[in-house]
Amino acid sequence: MRQKAQRLAAVVTLAAGSALVAPGHADALPAGAPRSGMVCTPGAVSGGTHTFNLVAKTGYIETPDGNSVFMWSYANADAPDSGQFQSPGPVLCVTQGETVVVNLTNNLPEPASIVFPGQDAAVAATGGAAGLLTTEAAATSGTVSYRFTAGSPGSYLYESGSDIAKQIEMGLYGALIVRPSLGPGYAYDAATAFDPAREYLLLLSEIDPDLHHAVETGTTYDVNARRDRYFAVNGREFPDTIQDNGSGLLPNQPYGALVRIRPTSPGAPPALVRMINAGALNHPFHPHGNHTTLIAQDGRPLRAPGGGSASTEHFGETIGSGQTEDFLLRWDDQDKWDPNTNPLPVAPPNYRNVAFKDGNTWYGGSPYLGYQGTLPTGVVSQNICGEWYFPWHSHALNEFANFDSGFGGMATLLRVDPPGGCTGYPTLSTIVGGVLKGGTVADLGVDDTRYYMVNPRTTTRPTATTATQTSITVASAAGFPASGDYYVRIDNEVLLVTGGQGTTTWTVGRGQLGTVAATHLSSATVTALAVDWYAAVTGLPAGAQNLKVTYKGENCGSTTATTCVAIGSNPPQQTVKICNWTIAGAAGCSSATSAGWVALPPPPAQPQNVGSSDVTSTWTLPGPASAYVGTGSNGGQVRVLVHTQRYTGPNPAPFSTWGNLMALTYDAP
Repeated sequence: MRQKAQRLAAVVTLAAGSALVAPGHADALPAGAPRSGMVCTPGAVSGGTHTFNLVAKTGYIETPDGNSVFMWSYANADAPDSGQFQSPGPVLCVTQGETVVVNLTNNLPEPASIVFPGQDAAVAATGGAAGLLTTEAAATSGTVSYRFTAGSPGSYLYESGSDIAKQIEMGLYGALIVRPSLGPGYAYDAATAFDPAREYLLLLSEIDPDLHHAVETGTTYDVNARRDRYFAVNGREFPDTIQDNGSGLLPNQPYGALVRIRPTSPGAPPALVRMINAGALNHPFHPHGNHTTLIAQDGRPLRAPGGGSASTEHFGETIGSGQTEDFLLRWDDQDKWDPNTNPLPVAPPNYRNVAFKDGNTWYGGSPYLGYQGTLPTGVVSQNICGEWYFPWHSHALNEFANFDSGFGGMATLLRVDPPGGCTGYPTLSTIVGGVLKGGTVADLGVDDTRYYMVNPRTTTRPTATTATQTSITVASAAGFPASGDYYVRIDNEVLLVTGGQGTTTWTVGRGQLGTVAATHLSSATVTALAVDWYAAVTGLPAGAQNLKVTYKGENCGSTTATTCVAIGSNPPQQTVKICNWTIAGAAGCSSATSAGWVALPPPPAQPQNVGSSDVTSTWTLPGPASAYVGTGSNGGQVRVLVHTQRYTGPNPAPFSTWGNLMALTYDAP
């Protein structure tokens, strides 16, 4: 019908648009808006009425090939947008049963309006003047108010009902989402439950820049000669579609189209993808390597004659002009390939046998989800932590282009993140209170039989010690705490260092923790009863969120044996800490007692008793992750410190600490 209307339009003279709108701010999205996924414009809710204030106006969008295109669009007149031009129009999300009020102010040079296809109830309008399809707001500051009851839940289009062959092409459209009264985690009913953190909108449209230029300059254009050159998803063309929501690179195009999911665990709800075609053409939209489950069309769930589900699996779907479709999307890791426990049955090709177009790749260098491998020197990787990317694009290849140059246009990516998020392992370690007994930092990257082993720090007494001395000298204080009281052991006696920390002359309390003060020979070994070391994970991207720390390790009753000697009683107590870079920067985490180290919060509570059997703990970090991710010379670095002490009497003996695994998981931008 829309195509027919265009052909009947014949030759028209298109009105000139107003002046260029200044580039907008990238933070016009609601506070807390996600980097990816659908973003609803809040509006105002009072009782059972949900009100939106929109303004029709002109502006410009950017295209990936360096051009800009003159557009019309609806903008959100309320804060924080305050009339900031955007394309497409705001996403209006309402709840079934609400009274929806949309107030339109028209700043365009000709009458404009809004229609709401698919609504159960009639749309009433006040103000304005009657038009062909609905009540219109007059040119240049005219107003009209629309009111209706949100009936059936679903995905809908709202668009201009005035001179639709031109005004919809110019950009007067947006998405209307009616959520069921059942709750925000359902598309329609209990059978369509989804993860509300994985809700996506793909709003398709086309642009003929010649038509837009004619509108801008007020020249004549033959609508029958229309030839679209740009094909957009959420008002952007690929690769701009995969930029974050609210990207400062695209100030007037706030909505990204990257779809992000993780392997779906048993019983977990799928993602929901709402697809809407605002354009005049039908678009065959095709996800690579995945199927989607079509659950609804045009805001109506697919039902069999008996009322059961008539949903169908699709490996691509042609969505008609003006149509909406809803899909559930799961990504089940059926084989769970793992290089250590479940390797691929054939060896993957060496990177030298893989072609990297233009020296740029989304491939992480490893075929395993969550792992990164080797890439040729000079190849730029867009892969953050071993995630997988699948193209999702129009299969009409002329639409998979930007002004006939591929690849671009009506396309986005499906990003499959590793289970639990991105994972990072230590790349370096520093012992700040002890000495390396065996292993390397790489041993902390795999849960296996290899350990990163640290012995307590030791020094010697230059002279003999009497049983009554309270001031002693040591050969070196390196590796011992520079502040705070701590215990050391000489032969079978435990001493408490109370003064002189950081120097070679200590004030000590004798015969501590159930031991007896005694004499000791010259050159007697002085052993700390605590071990401190930290490992650093590097390469976290700026904006990483939701950090979790996992540490697995044990403590052994010998500092010399090559196997772990069991600790039968009085196990060491262990506290795992993280560097808060906002506390004195790197200086705050330079030694074991620096102020920047903060204990990871419960659960589990710390300190923990850790003996000669591996103990695994995972902590969720409080507050913003940016406090724990370094910047500047420590950019992208997270430091985790393991403090282990055996200060509980009677007569605690030296020990060694053995780290098996340290890992970070996080959500990458």
